[in-house]
Amino acid sequence: MKALSLLGLASLPSAIALNIPVQQILFPDADTTPRNAAVKPSARETCPQAQKLAAPNDGLHPALTFLEDGAFRARQAKRLSQAVQVPTTVGDYAEDPYDEAFAPFVEFQTLLKKLFPLVHSQAEVEHINRLGLVFTFKGADTTRKPILFMAHQDVVPIDDPSDWTYPPFDGVFDGEWIWGRGSSDCKNVLIGLMSTLEDLLSQDWSPQRTIVFAFGYDEESHGWLGAGSIAPALEEKYGKDSFEFILDEGGMGLQSLGSVAAETTSGGEVLYALPGVGEKGSLDLVLELAVPGGHSSVPPPHTGIGIMAEILYELERQELFTASLDESHPSFGTLGCQARYSSESVEPWLAAKLAAGDAEDLAESVAESRGPKIRYTLQTSQAADLIHGGVKTNALPEKISAVVNYRVALHQTPELVQERAVRIIAPIAERHNVSLSVNFPGASTSDEEGGGDRTLSLSPLSDPLVPAPISPTDPLTSKVWARFSGVTRSVFESHPNPLAESDAEKSSTPTVVVTGDVMTGNTDTRFYWSLSENIYRWSPSRVGGTFNIHTVDERIHLDVHLEGMMLYYDLIRSFDGWDESSQ
Repeated sequence: MKALSLLGLASLPSAIALNIPVQQILFPDADTTPRNAAVKPSARETCPQAQKLAAPNDGLHPALTFLEDGAFRARQAKRLSQAVQVPTTVGDYAEDPYDEAFAPFVEFQTLLKKLFPLVHSQAEVEHINRLGLVFTFKGADTTRKPILFMAHQDVVPIDDPSDWTYPPFDGVFDGEWIWGRGSSDCKNVLIGLMSTLEDLLSQDWSPQRTIVFAFGYDEESHGWLGAGSIAPALEEKYGKDSFEFILDEGGMGLQSLGSVAAETTSGGEVLYALPGVGEKGSLDLVLELAVPGGHSSVPPPHTGIGIMAEILYELERQELFTASLDESHPSFGTLGCQARYSSESVEPWLAAKLAAGDAEDLAESVAESRGPKIRYTLQTSQAADLIHGGVKTNALPEKISAVVNYRVALHQTPELVQERAVRIIAPIAERHNVSLSVNFPGASTSDEEGGGDRTLSLSPLSDPLVPAPISPTDPLTSKVWARFSGVTRSVFESHPNPLAESDAEKSSTPTVVVTGDVMTGNTDTRFYWSLSENIYRWSPSRVGGTFNIHTVDERIHLDVHLEGMMLYYDLIRSFDGWDESSQ
């Protein structure tokens, strides 16, 4: 019966299925019984959606001005272009904020002062651990929790600039796209946030609720210097659970899947807004093998490189990780939304498997159907990323090392991953007469039976990271999520897709479904868990509007960048005067 219920809901007309409030009903013969409140859909409803939440009547210009005003568009393209032109690259082993490699960050922050004079003159500006930036706009009402917006100043390095269509740090704007490293990860977010506040301040706006911007500078190198220093400073200043919500980069953007019913006056796409409301855990396993050397003309049966190769091979072959997807996983809700609102565009078995309650069967079926990107939101990944050994062709290798990266699924822990590694590696070490030393936090052991000059140690590169807490995404129980998602619906349902090519797409507006999902990677929010239960990782960019993050020809469409600013603008305004206790 439950499966039939899900399938039945999926076939409802879109206006009813999306729980659109009475003033937005698209079918005149539909049930138009008004809701008592924006967040009062049936508790049994699959993927309930909060009502659209229009921006307050505060006398400020509408968010659509960012998209429609030619002068603003030109200014914004120039701002992001200039930001891209400063090469704020960071490597894997950044340790000293005063290292000369960080000189471009000083230049970048000088540029920010030039581009955003009102922000710098009216905010409290703090430098944390030299280059971490915190802007605080103090609200008149200190009883309201602040809201926190995040981004990072750093970008990943370039390999070969000649591979690029345009030089990676020229910030070329071709009339539609802004090209260059950092244009979509994530100087678009940082410049969008700063531009939004500059615009608000230019309209003589003053906040009721405190707003904080926090910009780290080594997110691409694990974030220890930047966010790792900023987060404790914010906790000391404001306390635990002190922010209404935190919004950082990341997420799965906005993705179209199917269209609303043809009978509707909208006739537009169903657009899924997919903030990341959780992250997988992580572990970098370091393997260091030491064996006797000698001349290559008299080799042992297996050199150290051969032993390490066997270890890596067996790690990739044995006891492979299984996928799992139950109701506690945010992807379960996302799939439920798709089965309901885009039933003709998803697998015909999806609704039934969601209702069946077999977490492993559901996960494996979805992973097989949708490929690796979806699979690795549902299971732990394992990647042998680094290996080093040997110094000369005629000398046996004495020191061999490797690093295996794991992204830990929500249903597992780093400890389980470590235990599996030891279980697989220990027999190999014993077979090759190698003593094994395990140096994990709280679980250090040593096998003294192997050869004294033949040793293998296993240790983490840094402290393992457990999967992140999952932020609430039920509009029935989370007023913050209801408001956040209501603003999101309002912003992205206010105008047609700016990337549309057909006349039909250019004349229709989408129907937006907001649902949280999980990121396979980690953001700077890993340091901020104690500051709010409502952490959203989302660069609100449409699929097709950004390309090639971390690789050649990274770029972002100007309209997509401006849409992100529209969201920031209306989120700030909608939360500014909101009193949660009165709703």
